[in-house]
Amino acid sequence: MADVAALSARDRRLSLSAIYACVFANGVGMGLSLPLLSLILERNGVSATLNGANATFGALAMIIASPFIPALAARIGTVKFLAACYVVAAAALVSFGATNALVLWFVLRFVLNSALQGLFIVSEVWINQIATDTNRGRLVAIYASIFSGGFALGPLIIQSLGTQGWAPFVAGAAAMLLAMAPLLAARRVVPPVDHAPARAMFGFVLRSPSAAAAGLGYGAIEACAGAFLTVYAVRLGSPEADATLLVAALGLGNMLLVPLLGWLADKIDRRWVLILCGSVGIVGSALLPATNAAGPAALALIFVWGGFIAGLYAVGLAHLGSNFRGGELAAANAAFAILYAIGVLVGPTLGGIGMDLWNPHGLPVVLGLISAALVAVIAFRTATFPRPGNGPSPG
Repeated sequence: MADVAALSARDRRLSLSAIYACVFANGVGMGLSLPLLSLILERNGVSATLNGANATFGALAMIIASPFIPALAARIGTVKFLAACYVVAAAALVSFGATNALVLWFVLRFVLNSALQGLFIVSEVWINQIATDTNRGRLVAIYASIFSGGFALGPLIIQSLGTQGWAPFVAGAAAMLLAMAPLLAARRVVPPVDHAPARAMFGFVLRSPSAAAAGLGYGAIEACAGAFLTVYAVRLGSPEADATLLVAALGLGNMLLVPLLGWLADKIDRRWVLILCGSVGIVGSALLPATNAAGPAALALIFVWGGFIAGLYAVGLAHLGSNFRGGELAAANAAFAILYAIGVLVGPTLGGIGMDLWNPHGLPVVLGLISAALVAVIAFRTATFPRPGNGPSPG
């Protein structure tokens, strides 16, 4: 294992390539599984509420696994742990193609999301270990953009290969396994994961409520939109293939717009950037029904809306990294991931219930309400605890 402070410029580049490959694989797994599994379940006649419940079962796995991930990575070694996550996630994804039994799909979703969460948390800790306060926003924004690139690849796989048979599952698994190559190349410069006791996670919400709100809100919005944007468009009359373009636009917006938000987050109080992102989330949700979720207007709206929503994650993670170090950083990252997973758990459930109550426009209502709630929390915190001097903003 490498000492972060002693890394050369070349070693840092190797580390960043491995970090970015980890989050790319996570994005592929999430970006493919959310719309693909939702579309197959919709086609099989499963209700929107049960469809959402299947997605939230994966989120439950993320919540359960998160407290143990830093300790496991520290015990068995970061490289071995991440390699195992790659292999397990790819195997679980392929296994969906072997059965249509709904009960087994719940089990496989649990396994898939547990492995993806391992990639997620360890790579988050790793990038905050090698980033500095002067470049943290930009490095984390690139990290989020690459996640979004992987997330966008999922719908493009569906667009190219369809939703029938083994092909989309095998293609997604192959993309994830290929992403393991940079980790193997950087295996000698991977830093150890320090970890604090699990109880250290519980103080995170009180110490950094803005980051906590960003993680929770982003998880809910991302998972809800990823699971139901395609279903929303199909219910409004779009063909499946065209509907998946909405999720691709969501991912591309994340990939291209988040670096600008990361640059801004290195210049001003990051909480104001979070408020901006949430406000765009409210406006975008309100405008979505006017586009009928189809055509260039819908794609442009989702592109912009998705980019600012993804800014919640990138800026929230950078905000967290500037306020914690060492074992506290690993604990805070795990707590951030748990809150994100709680959002993933709650978001699709609320989206499914909303669409069942008001078919189909309950979806944008739910997305707008989530955005409004997180803006209220962060605005209150910003008004209550102004940024001190030139240092990092408080929680």
